[in-house]
Amino acid sequence: MLLSCSRRLCLLARVLLLAGLTAAPPALQAWDRGNLADYHERRAQLVSHTGDGVLVLFGSNEEDVAASVTTFRQNEEFYYLTGWNEPGAMMMLVPKPAAANEPATLGEEILYLPPRNLFEEKWNGQRLGPDAPEAPADTGFAEVHSTKAFKSDLQEALKRFPRVYTELTPQPESGEDCFQQDEVARLKQLAPPANFADVRPLLMSMRAVKSAGEIALIRKAVENSVDAQLAALKAVHPGIWEYEISSLMKYEFERRGDEWPSYPPIVGSGLYSTVLHYDADTQQMQSGDLVVMDVAGSYSGYASDMTRTLPVNGHFTARQREIYEIVRGAQAAVLAAARPGATFGGKNGLQKIAYDYINTHGKDLRGKSLGRYFPHDVGHSVGLNVHDPMDYTKPLEPGMIITDEPGIYIPEEKIGVRIEDMLLITPDGNEVLTKRLPSDPDEIEKIMAEK
Repeated sequence: MLLSCSRRLCLLARVLLLAGLTAAPPALQAWDRGNLADYHERRAQLVSHTGDGVLVLFGSNEEDVAASVTTFRQNEEFYYLTGWNEPGAMMMLVPKPAAANEPATLGEEILYLPPRNLFEEKWNGQRLGPDAPEAPADTGFAEVHSTKAFKSDLQEALKRFPRVYTELTPQPESGEDCFQQDEVARLKQLAPPANFADVRPLLMSMRAVKSAGEIALIRKAVENSVDAQLAALKAVHPGIWEYEISSLMKYEFERRGDEWPSYPPIVGSGLYSTVLHYDADTQQMQSGDLVVMDVAGSYSGYASDMTRTLPVNGHFTARQREIYEIVRGAQAAVLAAARPGATFGGKNGLQKIAYDYINTHGKDLRGKSLGRYFPHDVGHSVGLNVHDPMDYTKPLEPGMIITDEPGIYIPEEKIGVRIEDMLLITPDGNEVLTKRLPSDPDEIEKIMAEK
């Protein structure tokens, strides 16, 4: 569905439906934000690189994410620096004046919250107001102001720092293009004489390496999603519909605490196992076919990403097992090479390792090599976005979380195989975060036989 950049209007029907409502509901439960000090450290780190200007970011409003039909999700950059997941907020960071050749340090850090609207809270639940005594403790910001004070605060800060750092470019695959354009236009109206600089390259570099708190949240997302995949292993059988498995997996990871799928669930059987981003999930599974299940959930906003390929009837044919083992071998080759200093691209990169393995093992029905049936990248960064921002030309570093996901897709044979695991890059190699989810074909057949 395409959405316009223009703001949608509030519906008069809301006003009419409120008749008779009196008491406000209790305050909304906050999700697991980890340690609020982590967000302060990120803000301080960022200001050390933007010390010649004021940094301003806007949080999403409900209309930016069509919150009337979907769960509210915060702008990723804003959440990364604030941990705040309610709509309508803003943030401004002002550095302390620094001596020549000295790194900048964080001076003022202000979170702006909308004034409470008791009328709206009858619909959406109680919100934290800027004047609440608990606001600093609940947000991790020493200063919490009303959004009404933002304009005057910004103009005062610009007297000392004429440059404004903000999101001048949208994050790819975030769906925030319209949001970013609107907010830049809004900011330029508030500060017409300021010079503007894009903060995204700095945030991309920071977000690529996960903190201990982020890793803990991703582990939780992974464990919940592994449980969902294991439930699907025992539920797949001839005659079941793809959407039944998709629904089962969403139920399993959401009942464990995940908020939403990290991406539209992909459950593709038969010919649709060869369609990389097939997410219609409308076919009935047939005996003798394979099914690719690329399904995972997000916990506290942090994504997970994993794929397993199963024989619908519980038994791989000889040809299916041959292709499966080639993919599994390519994945193992990447796993052995994924460590600090490795790169995705280049002559010795992970992509080439996977491609070369696939291209030198096995043939298609015409006797040609299989490299042509591996059309996608072997991996990507995972974080607040399932395709988290990262400079793929730079070497891997400890703390990065990536996927290892080679695949072979042969439409004329109705054979599609993808095996995807998540790796945490460690100082001396990597840790497979999804290791509890089996990929050995014998083990898969054994589990499927237990249902």
